[in-house]
Amino acid sequence: MATQELILSASSAAEGSTSRSGGSTSTPAIHLHDLATSSHVQAFKTSSNGPNSLATVRSHDGVGGSVWAVQEGKAIAGVWAWQKDQQHMKLHLPERLTCFSISPNGLWAAGGSPSGQVYLWEIASGALQASWTAHYRTVNSLTFTPDSALLISSSSDASVHVFVVAHLLDSDTPGTYSQPYGTLGDHTLAITAVAVGKTANANGGRCWTAAEDGTVKMWSLAPPFDLLATFSLPSAAKASSLAVDSAERFVYAGSSEGNVYLIPLFKRKGAVGGVEAVEGDGLGAPAIKADLACLTVESPVTCLALSHGESQLLVGTRSGDIHIHSLPSHQQLRTITAHSGPITHLSTMIRPADLSNSATRSDPWPIMEVRNLDRARASTSTKHAQTVGVSLRPTVGSSRLDKLRRAPQQSQLVSRQPAASNGEDNSAALSQEVRELRAALDRAVKLNEKMWNGVVDLKLA
Repeated sequence: MATQELILSASSAAEGSTSRSGGSTSTPAIHLHDLATSSHVQAFKTSSNGPNSLATVRSHDGVGGSVWAVQEGKAIAGVWAWQKDQQHMKLHLPERLTCFSISPNGLWAAGGSPSGQVYLWEIASGALQASWTAHYRTVNSLTFTPDSALLISSSSDASVHVFVVAHLLDSDTPGTYSQPYGTLGDHTLAITAVAVGKTANANGGRCWTAAEDGTVKMWSLAPPFDLLATFSLPSAAKASSLAVDSAERFVYAGSSEGNVYLIPLFKRKGAVGGVEAVEGDGLGAPAIKADLACLTVESPVTCLALSHGESQLLVGTRSGDIHIHSLPSHQQLRTITAHSGPITHLSTMIRPADLSNSATRSDPWPIMEVRNLDRARASTSTKHAQTVGVSLRPTVGSSRLDKLRRAPQQSQLVSRQPAASNGEDNSAALSQEVRELRAALDRAVKLNEKMWNGVVDLKLA
């Protein structure tokens, strides 16, 4: 079966009072569309989200994934399983959150608040692992690096902080985890977007930040977190979103004026075919002009996303439209009009195996266990007493045992036919084969019982 790439999108209801036709608005929801055809695949109702407030947990190891979305203006997060379009669970949060993120490994969830507070939860247990004041103004976004080792927070106070997740989980030093691992602090106005490269990890990589001061900055994520380059947009442009390709060859910056700017990260060298990286001279150096508007839409740009193959650019707008453009020509291919409010989330993903109406598996995937998120940080003793759910699926093992149990019976049926024609030699050989299969079955049954008892003992311990 061919791999299907989907578009995951969500919107806000803040400016979606009427539809384009003048009628009533559609129910706000999280939508999935086919990237190749723009056809509608699934809708998760009902959800209205602010910017940077939606995250997903991928399906893996036979356990279904889920969509998490903080509801706009409420201290509530909704959880939807891929298997059904209705809300699976409603979680009550410590306060109203302005941003929300889940680590790529699916272990941690982070949320930021208008007061500058940041929360970090363990998803499996719902335990609040850390809570600290990271900024003195609203937290605008929280971003994990691809290896889930670093957490990057941005704020309206014009600062960007980098935290080590392992330090945040260290209960032995509760007073030190609030200190950032590094600070990216050369912007003068509120941060509007943060993007990290695919190679970013605990050992380094690159990060891009955009702010209302009209600049996009490129940083090193290795201490001392040097500023590598500053790109300045035209004077009237304010970057509202960023998208970086996986090879880190270029950056797209969407603006509140409806323009999308292409920022190349490599430039031609003197020799034919030669290229070199675009870099500035650090702090205080003049900015590199990035005034190449590769495309323009009729409404302010709120979100950008690239397809997995970097062959298409997705542009989300304040009017609720999603424009799909071909790369590198930037020619518009299609427009999706499923939302009536501003687009607040836009990303691409490979179709989950457990998505509703999916025919990729014959056996259903269980829905991942979701627990209520703690609203206060637990003590060390309470934390040690918390339990984590384990999904036990004996059907896979039993199906293999059933095949072994049927094997001796099938061998007996086969042995009756050659016995009549080939005499006692064939009968003796088949009898020996039956004994060997029965011995193998006994060993498999004992091994399965031993493993099952071990799992049960571990669970009850």
